[in-house]
Amino acid sequence: MSQVEGRNPVLEAVRGRLADRVLVGEDSKNARKIEEIVDLAQRAGIRVEFVPRRELDRISETKHHQGVIAFIVRPSFTSIEEILSGVEGDVCVVVLDRVQDPMNLGSVLRTAEATGVNAIVVPRRGGVGLTSTVRRAAMGGDVYVPVVRERPFRVLKSLREEGVRVVGVDPGGGVDYYDERLTGSVAFVLGGEGGGLSQQMLDKCDVVVRIPMSGRLDSLNVGVAAAVVLYERVRQLSGS
Repeated sequence: MSQVEGRNPVLEAVRGRLADRVLVGEDSKNARKIEEIVDLAQRAGIRVEFVPRRELDRISETKHHQGVIAFIVRPSFTSIEEILSGVEGDVCVVVLDRVQDPMNLGSVLRTAEATGVNAIVVPRRGGVGLTSTVRRAAMGGDVYVPVVRERPFRVLKSLREEGVRVVGVDPGGGVDYYDERLTGSVAFVLGGEGGGLSQQMLDKCDVVVRIPMSGRLDSLNVGVAAAVVLYERVRQLSGS
């Protein structure tokens, strides 16, 4: 069982009927969003407990619980085979290589939910998992976007066997992202903070695109880079 903290993330967990229990601070129960959480939880048959704020402070992992914590019991991870078998039409997957910052993973999850991504892939080792900080940053994105935690190389092999085009995103890419076709079935591969994509990962890509930088910095953080290419895909799909 893992926990979700903060009013918006807890609200989405309750809406998605993924919460098993909700703890509410006694000094927060009259806040409008807290009342909405309590009402939805009670109507869904989810147990709600009112506790002293010091109890929430004690168990909070993010230290930013905003007066409410939910416990969820759904499996945290799925497999790429389940994703591929459940998608009708084109598939869009984001593969993250060695992303360590929970805020970046949370940001990618939130953008992924907004842009219709079917799954996020994170490595079993060498990257952050679905921590409370990630869930808080995702603001509910983790509720709706499945996460695959497997070896990225194995996942990419499975995707390519299904005809999914692998597009790396890296400062050393040979083409600007907006000049590349990003429609159809696509897996976007993004590297971790500081190091970008490894050479091994670059070798697995069908094409590597770059995001042009006009300032003194040579790259964006992975959360922003993912948003840039995912919304370019949305633009291309709309035909605009």
